[in-house]
Amino acid sequence: MKNLLFFQQILAKIKNYLATIVSMGNLACGFGAIVFIINNELVYAAWLVIAAMVFDGLDGQIARLTKTTVAWGAHLDTLADLITFGLVPAFLIGRLGAYNAPIAVWFVCFFYTLCATIRLAKFEFESVNNSSGKKRSNCFTGLPSTLAGGTVASLILLDAYLKTTLNYQAVATCLPSVIFVLSILMLSKVPYIRIVDLVGSKRDRISLLITSVLFFTLLVFFLLYPSIMLALGFCVYVIIGNQRVFRKKAIHST
Repeated sequence: MKNLLFFQQILAKIKNYLATIVSMGNLACGFGAIVFIINNELVYAAWLVIAAMVFDGLDGQIARLTKTTVAWGAHLDTLADLITFGLVPAFLIGRLGAYNAPIAVWFVCFFYTLCATIRLAKFEFESVNNSSGKKRSNCFTGLPSTLAGGTVASLILLDAYLKTTLNYQAVATCLPSVIFVLSILMLSKVPYIRIVDLVGSKRDRISLLITSVLFFTLLVFFLLYPSIMLALGFCVYVIIGNQRVFRKKAIHST
């Protein structure tokens, strides 16, 4: 009986800290990515950033499902995001030049990290001081740092794929300009739709069927060409992720 009670207590503690453990997975991916960058294994580092996005998306969902919170868990999640999606993408870009990148490129990399840090600091401040408990918005204000980091990682993967298959190196040349744009978007007021809310929204049967067919079609293409599909998906979101806002403006203007 005592053993059963002890086992139940252990399970309760694991349940309470499950979301935080997942956040630690995000941090572990960020640390591992830095190790790979030091060893010039940029593809593995980029894949770890993509894996960290999965952990980052799961921790909040797990916290809501288990209805558990740890006082310092949200702070850990923010710090993990800073390392994985603020520092790692910047060093991925800098490392493309094998530490021979011009000062201007390193400045852009620092600018990216600075913008990600400011965004995460503002988010942390708003979370701590949001005592009114107002309803969560359906849109992000500015591009989330998680998606900005994922975009950089996907383009690193695309660059490696094109270099290997076609000996095409234009993607690497464009990446410093891309992260400069991503930096601006992170601190912008541009609203971006929440993908989770979009997927989880109520739809009629026809829309659900079309969405399911599209999802499985994209899944097949992803399994065949992961590097291309990831880069395409992230870039499409960055460019037209705010289409709902534009649609509303068009409706109001007519």
